[in-house]
Amino acid sequence: MSRPDDKGRISGLPTTSHGKRFQLWALGLFCTERHLAKRLRNNSFYPFTQQHPNVFVLEYYLDALWKGALLFVVCLFLVSFHLVSQVNKQETWGFPAYGVGIGLWIMISSLPRRRLVLNHTCGIYHFSIQGHTVFQGPMHLVYVRLARSFDAYGRCFFQLVLCGHKLEPLVLVHLSERYEQMELLGRHIARKLNINYFDCLDMSYRHVVRHWPLGAAFNPSIVPHKTRAYDRPGSQSDLDV
Repeated sequence: MSRPDDKGRISGLPTTSHGKRFQLWALGLFCTERHLAKRLRNNSFYPFTQQHPNVFVLEYYLDALWKGALLFVVCLFLVSFHLVSQVNKQETWGFPAYGVGIGLWIMISSLPRRRLVLNHTCGIYHFSIQGHTVFQGPMHLVYVRLARSFDAYGRCFFQLVLCGHKLEPLVLVHLSERYEQMELLGRHIARKLNINYFDCLDMSYRHVVRHWPLGAAFNPSIVPHKTRAYDRPGSQSDLDV
């Protein structure tokens, strides 16, 4: 049975390739449900890699790293060439200088590599930053969530997010208006990784709960429902979006 060692890593598990550590760096314009479905066809456990049976590993860098780097470079360019030193005879060089500092801080805080391990053999997930354990806990604390938001015109948009206790939310799909496709993809990912799936509504019959807190009884917010066609193991219909 594998266990976390003193470096915050599950012993015996190889690290993932460097390219996969940047796989979540998709720009919002391209991070659509079709993009996710294509990734899932290539790797049914996306964004994780299956290292052993019932053990999935995800190593990544936050996408804030490139955003901070872009802010740093742009503001440094403006400061270096005095492009916005004055506006209407008022000194404005402080704004890009402030941006340089903020961009540098975002870069430094996003540089440490993150590592998330779903170990169903031990019944735990393990999250570490640069080899230092941040949290290790039971599987019911990590899940896929369909988040919902509204724009100024009242249009509803959905995000597919990997969430967990002490874990920074990882957006798998950015804003999309296609609820059915987003739900199918979210349920597919949760089924392949054997974790919980939660709908955008707190009380919904669309929740799929596979792991419960120890000693938990029936939760009234989880409404029983019949198994639907796209819950069949091995079904590929949920990737045809």
